[in-house]
Amino acid sequence: MVPNYWYAIIESSKIRHKPVGIKRMDTDLVLWRDANRKVICMVNRCPHRGAALSLGRVRDSCIECPYHGFQYNTEGQCTLIPCNGKNAKIPSGLEVKTFSVREARGFIWIWWGEERSGGACQSSWALLPELPKFEQLPTNLAHTAESSQVWNVNYARIMESNFDVHHLPFVHRSVTPGVGTLIDPYQVEVQGDVISTWGQLRQDNGKSAEESPGWFFRITGIFPQLTLIELSPKVRLLVVVTPIDEDNSWVAIRYYQDYVKVPLLGRLVAWLILMVEFKVFQERQDLPVLRSLKPKYAKLRANKFVAADGGSAQYLKRYEQLMGQVIEQKRKAENIPAGKENSFLV
Repeated sequence: MVPNYWYAIIESSKIRHKPVGIKRMDTDLVLWRDANRKVICMVNRCPHRGAALSLGRVRDSCIECPYHGFQYNTEGQCTLIPCNGKNAKIPSGLEVKTFSVREARGFIWIWWGEERSGGACQSSWALLPELPKFEQLPTNLAHTAESSQVWNVNYARIMESNFDVHHLPFVHRSVTPGVGTLIDPYQVEVQGDVISTWGQLRQDNGKSAEESPGWFFRITGIFPQLTLIELSPKVRLLVVVTPIDEDNSWVAIRYYQDYVKVPLLGRLVAWLILMVEFKVFQERQDLPVLRSLKPKYAKLRANKFVAADGGSAQYLKRYEQLMGQVIEQKRKAENIPAGKENSFLV
């Protein structure tokens, strides 16, 4: 998992009154809301005896361990050990790791990486980068619908596949009849963590794109986990892919539609489109193919890319570049001889 990025990890609507336990980034997490409705995220483990804090409850802006009632505040500091009494001194070592959290655009985001301390006059919050976002998406979610699933596919495999358009007339031929197989024109642009691809999927009939236009598409990815897929001027698909562990991913999909502007009816239309996407396109058609891909963990040199795979190749290039930096830092920190480190990128 690539560190030092914001990751959307769950829908905001799923964090209500009770603690919620999830696994992301190969780490068990617990999320809960304090008295001001602010979301708190911490490691889902009481340091006392290892119980899952997600089985406890929230009391007075603290989370209470279900095993012995130890309480931890929003900073992860233990504030009460019932068996020792309310006025007893709290021994050292009873802290729970917490994460920087932001709630925006219908998701809960955590900063996965090194905290950035600015000293007494500047908080680490101010030093963290802004949340990634697609400027072209509306902030109003009235005409949207979203859902999420757990897929037993490595997250980098899913992300690089999100840029793949030329599978459409084959994997989805039953629901996209008449879609051409030729991608022409096709453009790829990379600006830092943003990878943009656009072009036309059209009939291979010997004519130019001007003479025989096809289905215009635009796919934009923000590294490491966001993809915006535009296959129609009025329907846009946001895909969020977050690692659970090396072999499993949390996938959230949100449809934005501009066909119907009446709020409740617009949300219904978006929901119907979403159900077709998840139940037909993804579960029945895409997922079986994704699970069959070899190698299991995407690697740039293991694939034989063609021109239409430009977006996928650029994603993997960026992924391996950053993971290489992580491996090198770990090698130096642990004094591992060059060439002896594990180069298995996941």
